[in-house]
Amino acid sequence: MNGDRRGGAVRRPRVIEQAPVPPGPLAELKKLVYELYLQAGAPSLDVITGWIAEDDALPGAPERDTIHRIIRDNALPPSQADVVTVVSVLSRAARWDPGDAAERARALWVAARMDPGVGVPLARVTDPFALEVHRPISLDEMGELPPLPVYARRAHDDRLAAVVARARAGESVMAVLVAGSSAGKTRACWEALQPLREAGGWRLWHPYDPTRHEAALRALDRVGPRTVVWLNETQEYLGGEDAERVAAKLRTLLADPARKPVLVLGTLWPEHFDALTRRPGSQVSQVLDGAVLEVPDAFTGADLTAMRAAADSDARLAWAVDHAECGQITQVLAGGSALLERFHTAPPAAKALLLAAMDARRLGHRNALSRAFLEHAAPEYLSDVHWGQLSSDWLAEALEYACRPCKGAPGPLMRTRSREPRYRLADYLDQYGRTLRRAVLPPDGFWRAATSTDLEDLTCLGLAAAHRGLYRDAAQCYKSARAVHQLLDLRDKLGFDDPRWLQWAIAHVPLDDIRAVEYLLVRSADHAAALLARDPAAHVPVDDLEAVCGLLSWLSGAGAAEQVTTLADRVVAWFPVGDHEGLEMLLEHLHQAGATRQEEELARRAADSVPMNDPQVVRRLLSLFQANDYIEQLSVLLARDPASRVPIDDPGAVADLLLLLNGPWPGATGQIATLLARDPAGHAALDDPWSAGDLLDRLHRVGAADQVAKLAGRAAAHLCLDRPPGLGQVLRRLRELGFVEQMTALAERAAALVPADVLLIELSEFDVAELLPQRVAEDCPVTDSYSAKRALRALHKAGATEQAAVLARRITEQVSLAGPGVLAGLLERLAQAGLSGEAATLLARDPAAHVALDDLERVGRLLVALRGSGADDQVAVLAQRIAAGTSLDDPKVLLRVLELLHEAAATEQIATLLDRGPAAHVLLGDWEAVWKLLVALNQLGAAEQVTALLARAVEHVPLDDAKAVLWLLANLPVEEAVALAVRGPAARVPLDDPEVVQQLLGQLAKIDAAEQVAVLLARDPASRVSLRYDFGVHRLWTRLRMLGANEQATSLAERLPPEGKFDPSVNTGHPFGREPDGTPAEPWGWDDLD
Repeated sequence: MNGDRRGGAVRRPRVIEQAPVPPGPLAELKKLVYELYLQAGAPSLDVITGWIAEDDALPGAPERDTIHRIIRDNALPPSQADVVTVVSVLSRAARWDPGDAAERARALWVAARMDPGVGVPLARVTDPFALEVHRPISLDEMGELPPLPVYARRAHDDRLAAVVARARAGESVMAVLVAGSSAGKTRACWEALQPLREAGGWRLWHPYDPTRHEAALRALDRVGPRTVVWLNETQEYLGGEDAERVAAKLRTLLADPARKPVLVLGTLWPEHFDALTRRPGSQVSQVLDGAVLEVPDAFTGADLTAMRAAADSDARLAWAVDHAECGQITQVLAGGSALLERFHTAPPAAKALLLAAMDARRLGHRNALSRAFLEHAAPEYLSDVHWGQLSSDWLAEALEYACRPCKGAPGPLMRTRSREPRYRLADYLDQYGRTLRRAVLPPDGFWRAATSTDLEDLTCLGLAAAHRGLYRDAAQCYKSARAVHQLLDLRDKLGFDDPRWLQWAIAHVPLDDIRAVEYLLVRSADHAAALLARDPAAHVPVDDLEAVCGLLSWLSGAGAAEQVTTLADRVVAWFPVGDHEGLEMLLEHLHQAGATRQEEELARRAADSVPMNDPQVVRRLLSLFQANDYIEQLSVLLARDPASRVPIDDPGAVADLLLLLNGPWPGATGQIATLLARDPAGHAALDDPWSAGDLLDRLHRVGAADQVAKLAGRAAAHLCLDRPPGLGQVLRRLRELGFVEQMTALAERAAALVPADVLLIELSEFDVAELLPQRVAEDCPVTDSYSAKRALRALHKAGATEQAAVLARRITEQVSLAGPGVLAGLLERLAQAGLSGEAATLLARDPAAHVALDDLERVGRLLVALRGSGADDQVAVLAQRIAAGTSLDDPKVLLRVLELLHEAAATEQIATLLDRGPAAHVLLGDWEAVWKLLVALNQLGAAEQVTALLARAVEHVPLDDAKAVLWLLANLPVEEAVALAVRGPAARVPLDDPEVVQQLLGQLAKIDAAEQVAVLLARDPASRVSLRYDFGVHRLWTRLRMLGANEQATSLAERLPPEGKFDPSVNTGHPFGREPDGTPAEPWGWDDLD
């Protein structure tokens, strides 16, 4: 073979890399082609082209570039004949059956061609309303207009465009737009697709059938490159029981290099975002982290001006601009105001339908409400008079009213595309209802309607009922939904000991809910036989590997051998052996469960199917097999000849493989021989010293003396020196192996080509290093402070005292005096090296008079360094400059300056600073910083400044800043705190934060400000505080009771249940829960549930 010579080795064509392809028939086809290519010895494109030219009987005649795409690209080749041709010639060279290989290629090509993947080509996505963009209003007098109004871009559009640009450039990214209903989130996502349309080749997938989260779970694993995943109403995907699984699949998708680029677009309301991210470590929180883009709810400033300009060309925009309040133009445009009007003027039956829909949505029901539920729930919202006035056709009439469009936009309810009649509540009314109905409990019949109709939503509804103290309704929801985990947790909470709860759960737990099955087995070991009799191992899904492993462990511990065998057989048959982390976990649990046959079968499958072109995966599997003594499977893996597949120019991969092969494993000796025959020493890339050093070591360990010698020679002449770290390792290896000449040659090359100060540490133990210190001392650029300090440190570490002094003199004579950090570091380095004379040279240049003072921390470090050098006069000069020049307005800066001066024992300079009267000038906005400054001043004995600052704080604190008032009341001396109370903060402080309110009440009571306590209580905080903060609410309730404000405490407690905050420690006297009317529930038990 002809080729260029480099370091005495033949330069062979580089192996074509395998393109990552997502799972599916195309991946199988690409895997087949690449496996043949490697088995054939990775021939060059010219060689393959020659083989094809020699055989006229082949079905195709692909040219060189086409062959490369067939092997390398992740797209389906357009010609089946070309694929079969390439497979045929490669199979001959690989000594496979050409006919069998060609037939497999044909079948896989057809399957890949027929596989639609997920989504549709973006070019065919032309209907924005199919993607749930709100239909705009339309009025008869507006005439013919395009489907969507003119779009006015805002700041969030630019941020979203940047995310889309990253996707177009090849990244997998996610963006979730957060704003209230009808603020323009989905329209912004629609507009952002334009660059991808222009790029071509993109698809869009909108998972919604049969439900959003079910569709996502089924097909997220099949999403391929250049796909937009459209997750409008993202809470429908990332909320509910399967939220963590969907989020995990999204994270896997975004991190998978085989499937990039992918763009995930979503939308959320703020309250949904808040609910989804309350658990910081959850999969949902992590997938949303960094993906959120906020969209303003209103147009203001320049955005409003631009929208008014756009309105000149679109009558819909003009109408919306004229009728919008507070800039909420998109809401009007989407029919928001018309929807409110339709709701408020609805006849009784239609309003009842909408109220039932609002309650169902805010309590957790999917936005797909069945006709049956609405029919049974709506009458509960009607008075007896209105119910008696309804016609027999009341439901159809009410639905017709609710579904009628509003000014061209969808009406309050919209029929969905589903097999059974279901209705979607308009987003705007959905959000409006959450505010309107927040403090209202639905009527008792609401729960009966829910439990008799929409079973799949009952777990969420049961949770909502439990949070409102409606325990009997919650239990009925859980029972109807067969949510045994929640049902039994509620039983435990109520202290019921009736065994029928557990017996029913065991008899009715859905066997397709593996976590519920495992939960029951763990908590009811005494009754496990009844559940095992239902044969859960044969029915539970096996795609939740963590849960399967947990169930295997339990079954094994319980001695359920038949169940272990059944479950092990099923999970091994299903398991995708490409999941290498999961493989390790499953093998471990099979071993612990005694499922030896399945363990060996799974290991054998892994050995048979691991992609041999991925050295990292092969290395990991070899290591796993060796650690677990899978000798037979190890033999199978080695029989697949990894030594002939590892990239021979990758020294790290070759070194790792040699390390694993160097042991008493069947076939290992032959694999080592195969690998050495490929001449790794002659082909290894020498761009990484660490990998080259490792390969030298591993070749030596297997006794490949000729290879070691060849690699030593090449390293001496050609090792890349752009990355010096690791060079020392190579030099040590060469010396240990006796290649002194090569070691010296490499060291001399390095000394001539690499900056000397960089090499000092790497080469300090080698003879060639004797010349380096002088080079460093004479040539190091002292204007580069970082390099200069590094060089000085290296000289000191190398013991080159004389050269360190030379360099130090150069530095101290030329270094800039402006940087305090540089000067401090230099003084420290000079002290460590014992170069006192050079330090004196630097100090003689009077750095204290010239250094910049804008970085206090570095200035403080310089003060310490000057004191350590004994330069008391410089300390005094610098401290005086600080004291005289520091701005007096920032309390944090003043505090830090006082600390620095105190640490430097600069008593005179502290007095200078205090003489400037900082108490009269410091800004009072940051009250925590002000208080810390007061403490520091007090510790310094600055009584006059303390008094002045306290007086200013008491006089000027804004009384509507509740936290500032609270901070001062809690920290001021009693006399000043009373003076603050006299100003009357109780009448001014906001009452939204219950924790702040209760602390204010406590502080006011502590200083005997009874009048202020009375004023604050008279403002009725119990009815005004936000209930969002559970801890603060409970503490406020306790505080009110302590102060004797029992009516307010009761009022606060009564607010909790309707908003889902029922607390037995606050809402006392309800051992069995409560009724919707607020009265305590009568005793009830298992017999009261249907």
